[in-house]
Amino acid sequence: MLFSELKKHLRTEDIKSAYYVTGEDAFLTQSALKLFRALAEPVPDFNLGEMVAPQSAVAIAEACEGLPLGGDRRVVIVTEFAKTDMTALHKYLDNPCPSTVLVFCSEKPENNMSKLMSKLAIVDCSKLDRRTVLSWIAVRSREYGSSITESAAQMLIDYCAGDMSRVSAELGKLCSYRLDGVISEDDVAALTAPTLDFKIFALSEAVAARDSKKAAVVLKSLTESGASPVMLIGMLYSHFRRLLYTAITPQYDRMPADLGVKEFAVRKGKEQAGKFTPKKLKKICDGLQETDFDIKSGRITDKVALELTVLRALAM
Repeated sequence: MLFSELKKHLRTEDIKSAYYVTGEDAFLTQSALKLFRALAEPVPDFNLGEMVAPQSAVAIAEACEGLPLGGDRRVVIVTEFAKTDMTALHKYLDNPCPSTVLVFCSEKPENNMSKLMSKLAIVDCSKLDRRTVLSWIAVRSREYGSSITESAAQMLIDYCAGDMSRVSAELGKLCSYRLDGVISEDDVAALTAPTLDFKIFALSEAVAARDSKKAAVVLKSLTESGASPVMLIGMLYSHFRRLLYTAITPQYDRMPADLGVKEFAVRKGKEQAGKFTPKKLKKICDGLQETDFDIKSGRITDKVALELTVLRALAM
């Protein structure tokens, strides 16, 4: 089930004996665990057990066999279990304690869990789609006593690269600033620091539009971020290589994993790649490789190299 379905599910009588919370969004993962912890109320000191890197599956099973005290359910949450031998857990899951809810949690399914997956209810904590995040921002801002324009919410998502942990933290700050008021794009721009990834995307947008003024502003912001020119050139190369790949390859489910990025980055990359021709993307990638070689061979200083790279990309 999706994370968005979990709260409703846990209010039903169909609560399962074992779950696997997995996905790339740390905010959603922690929110899911919070919902499971609530099942141990009203006496979580007795009814909630959290195991980090358990020594064996036997220890997990023994923790699950305890009966709840002063409540209906006992909850056992297990994390960092990639090296734990799970063989003995098969027997427990064939006949689990009916009053215990066992919850495993990791960013991605671990190899040692493959034979147990069919016995676990999966809670998918992958990044939420943009429309869902926009709705969440609108609801949460009202809870804080403020409101936010849709364009400002869109900007907030982009500035935070779709990371819900950052979106939540930055929204709280913005709502405190505009208590009982309306959060605008100007407020987001003034109070929220864009991630380096967002700035790379913004520079790429400027190059695609051949907007030299915007490119200069973004480049200045990048160099003032504290990141070295060599690091920024590396990030630009990775970004444009990713755009080239997404431009010439039909999208498939494992693309984020194969590229080593989050789904949000692939989705944004696909949108941006459409603003270039594959030929131009290839030229930009080749130019960045040559620049990297020139820096390492001492032919040019790194700061000048970064500026020249952007100018050449604008001129292509």
